[in-house]
Amino acid sequence: MSAHLGPPAALRRLARGVLVLAASAAAILVGWLLFLATVDVSPYVAKSPLDVWRHLAVAENRAVLWPLLGRTLADAGLGFVCGLAMAATVATLFAFSRPLEQMFLPTLTTLRAIPMVTLAPIIVLALGRGPAATALIGAAIVFVPALLTMLQGLRSASRTDLDVCRAFGGSAWQTYLKVTLPHAVPTWFTAARITVTTSIVGALLAEWLASGAGLGGQMMRDANEFQFARLWASVVVLTVVCVAIYQLIALVERAVRTRLAAPG
Repeated sequence: MSAHLGPPAALRRLARGVLVLAASAAAILVGWLLFLATVDVSPYVAKSPLDVWRHLAVAENRAVLWPLLGRTLADAGLGFVCGLAMAATVATLFAFSRPLEQMFLPTLTTLRAIPMVTLAPIIVLALGRGPAATALIGAAIVFVPALLTMLQGLRSASRTDLDVCRAFGGSAWQTYLKVTLPHAVPTWFTAARITVTTSIVGALLAEWLASGAGLGGQMMRDANEFQFARLWASVVVLTVVCVAIYQLIALVERAVRTRLAAPG
């Protein structure tokens, strides 16, 4: 019976995700039009949705944009994966040692207060302008919020389940794998969802300050060269991609939560 109900449920989740994506796009469009209507900015600088549509309708313009978008998404993905891996590792260490958490967590959280714009040049000087610097800048932006969310998930396991596992002779590692981590998995998906758009911001920052590649570097050049149509088109495409990726992870998160909640 569950197998029979599975595909329709998955289709409903997909349809809901598409509907949310469409609603998000409509909200962005309305906000954009309201901004243009209320702010006195020259049409030469502030482009309308129609201007962006006309720009993207030209095949040559799209041919320039897609490779740059691919590079930015690759940079964002690298920082995203590295940041989540670092956060998961540190969260696991803290889960096994509360004194370690009490010693280092305040220091790690205060690092978030330091603007990345001030740290990025130091990272570039130390690592150069290659993928390593881009990955570290992106990971640094993702790391702290992901760590705090993951720690919350690791602390969500019920005391009863932990005591039962220990009562049957489970070691600390077995208790972590069989009780603590399964309880934390949905929250770890939440960490991925709330940091995925942040990783794209980190990639843009790294491209602005380090590599000069991707949409980040191109947007800076467009601003300096007064190519405002291409600049606005880049912003719009990035916004749509961010919303789509966020909704995709939300769909996966809901599917995982449903699977974990299912009996047996």
